[in-house]
Amino acid sequence: MAGGLTDLNTPGGVFSFAMDINAVGQVAGGFSASGGGIRAFITSSNGVGMTDLGALGGNYSYAFGINAAGRVVGDFEVTHTRAFITGLNGEGIAELDALSDGFSTATGINDAGQVVGASFTSERAEGMHAFITGPNGMGITDLNSWVNLPDGEVLYKATAINNGGQVVAISSVSPIPEPASYALMLAGLGLVSLVAGRKKLEK
Repeated sequence: MAGGLTDLNTPGGVFSFAMDINAVGQVAGGFSASGGGIRAFITSSNGVGMTDLGALGGNYSYAFGINAAGRVVGDFEVTHTRAFITGLNGEGIAELDALSDGFSTATGINDAGQVVGASFTSERAEGMHAFITGPNGMGITDLNSWVNLPDGEVLYKATAINNGGQVVAISSVSPIPEPASYALMLAGLGLVSLVAGRKKLEK
């Protein structure tokens, strides 16, 4: 496309939002469904068309990331909010492993299919931690197990991953004078380094 703004449309609802795009112009996001709820979608190349990815039995799903093969990640809501991954070009939707049976969400995916996001470490909504999967969304690792952070600091959400395995994440710490950022070198599962932004906890 030669520039300008293209309306992706909203099939039967009142709003839609786009969250990510790959090199061929496939877009992932969400739209308000005519029967209620919000559904994740994928488009074809150059943003053409819009396909409902489903919600695994619920009324809500959200797409946050897409890779070069059109594999989409996000989350859906039934009893709990849970992370999902699709097959190629958005075909099929499957629940990802998580760190517990509680909340989880997937926010980014690279071309190897490594997925990052956040998950509670217990079903009682305690201790949200950043995670990474292996290729094709297989397995799950708590990113905190790879780093030595100061007492009271935790990586609680990973937001993106590139094809080199570099991950962007957010950490929470005890109150500090000003937010800060830092870089860590990690190894394993293709992860090379991680850039984390610290978030000051509210008293």
